[in-house]
Amino acid sequence: KFGRAPENLQFLVDRSTMLAPPERAPAAPAPRPPASPATASDRGAEASVAAAEEDRRPELMQDEEGRPRIGNVRGMRRTNTLRYMPYPHKAVAPEVGFEKNHPRCRGCGGPARPAILMFGDFTWEDMEPQNERWEDWVEAVRHVVQLGVQDAATGQVRPVRMAVLEVGAGDNVPTVRYSSETCCRIMHSAGADVRLIRVNPELPLGDSMFFEPGGLLEDRLISILGRGLESLRRIDEALQAQANSGSPT
Repeated sequence: KFGRAPENLQFLVDRSTMLAPPERAPAAPAPRPPASPATASDRGAEASVAAAEEDRRPELMQDEEGRPRIGNVRGMRRTNTLRYMPYPHKAVAPEVGFEKNHPRCRGCGGPARPAILMFGDFTWEDMEPQNERWEDWVEAVRHVVQLGVQDAATGQVRPVRMAVLEVGAGDNVPTVRYSSETCCRIMHSAGADVRLIRVNPELPLGDSMFFEPGGLLEDRLISILGRGLESLRRIDEALQAQANSGSPT
């Protein structure tokens, strides 16, 4: 059963093990026996031990400026949460199931898990409406492509020009790469003047028989051997220069 976690969800992680303990409250340090008068070296050693113990205690995972890291999503309010992830029933408080450090299902009370497909994941349950929305979107775009674009000057219908931009998708889990090539192939078959722009510093070439070197759609693939952010900045600079020059895009 799918459900939305509270937007202010945070949990504790033990930095010595990088595991999340069952309870959210950090364990208090054990009491120490009364100490005899200490020398300066003794006090220095005690300070080092106390610092080491503090490092081992579970803590909210955030950086020095309070920005969220793993284990803390409360830093800045998210403005683009998943729209279709179901909220709990109005009679159920959002915090139900998330009172402790290990979340539990609001329905059955069993251990909750992230809605993310992982390696060797035999308990994964797909969210069919999400896949249906993706397929509906692809079909809507394909329909627009089939209609073409009417040239304002000549009145003739010309192919839709479009690009599928893929940034940093590897081949350990090639789902994104497969989706990009499939989407590009669908739009090309529908009549679009389409290009797949693949930005990858290690694997910029095509994978399938259509996009691999020598493939039928090899010329539809633009391979950029570079890192994501740098490539996006250079693409943006080129588009800005083109727009400022008045050249057609």
